[in-house]
Amino acid sequence: MTPCPDDNSSRDLDQLHRAEITVAMNWVIRTCQDIVRDHSHRSFWTPTATPTGTTPTTDRLIHSARTDVLNKLRHQLDGAEAIITNAEHERAKRQH
Repeated sequence: MTPCPDDNSSRDLDQLHRAEITVAMNWVIRTCQDIVRDHSHRSFWTPTATPTGTTPTTDRLIHSARTDVLNKLRHQLDGAEAIITNAEHERAKRQH
């Protein structure tokens, strides 16, 4: 069994994890705000490269959904999830 870290390093690691999680979540929120600002009108998604007054093709909608919204969110969510998973793993190691 590995020795438990002293209280100071444990508190420092908890503080680091809280800071990392907060920053990651702020990036998720910021990404959502950017998507809303850049790709919506009155809270409704407006696909890019769709001429005004025309109906986009299904292929155009699929491409726009992925590039405008889903890929950007997935990137931030995957990063935030990795940070949280790492914090959980490190905390579990300390408790053993």
